[in-house]
Amino acid sequence: MKLYGAALSPYSARVVLAIRAKGLAIPLVEPPGGQKSAAFQAINPLGKTPVLDADGAHILESAVICEFLEDAFPKPALLPADPVARAAQRTVARLLDLYVLPPLLSLMAQRATAQSGDAGGGANRVAELTRGLDALEVVVERGALPAPSPGTLSLADCALAPTLIFLARFLPRYTPQDMLERRPALAALWTAYAAHPLVTPIAREMEDALEAFRQRRG
Repeated sequence: MKLYGAALSPYSARVVLAIRAKGLAIPLVEPPGGQKSAAFQAINPLGKTPVLDADGAHILESAVICEFLEDAFPKPALLPADPVARAAQRTVARLLDLYVLPPLLSLMAQRATAQSGDAGGGANRVAELTRGLDALEVVVERGALPAPSPGTLSLADCALAPTLIFLARFLPRYTPQDMLERRPALAALWTAYAAHPLVTPIAREMEDALEAFRQRRG
């Protein structure tokens, strides 16, 4: 098996974390011919990563890939046994996918390209991101996602940790606004992730990828 993706992508990083949390040897590789190539379009018509090549079967979408890994390799389990707890952790990932990552990534792209004429759009993205993070803070505060122990991660941790890397380490390069301020539940999880032996290598790899991207842009 192999995972088509990019180290800087929080979606790819989510799957890489799940792979490492399960102790699997699945490499992260570039899409064949590049993400916009005809070869990769034949694998995923949307031209998006990550995609898991599972012995010739192509699994699309990061959340689906993580669920596939949980089904195919149930030990160690990355979801709790209790159905209510499982639903709560899936809610964390769902909120990230629908209400946090889209405005976050759009905001970073807008700030990185210095589209000063899009001030209104930037304000809208900040408002959307604030709304999503406020909802996420409430869900986490209710106990949906306890801090992980050093040797474990849940699928929700795998989704949240790369997002918090973007919020805590990358977004401040483009805006002075601290998105974890006044969100103590998320800030506490970031503190746990920042020292976690599975997350810290991912953070370094993402930072290296961001620096390489910035150098390519000049």
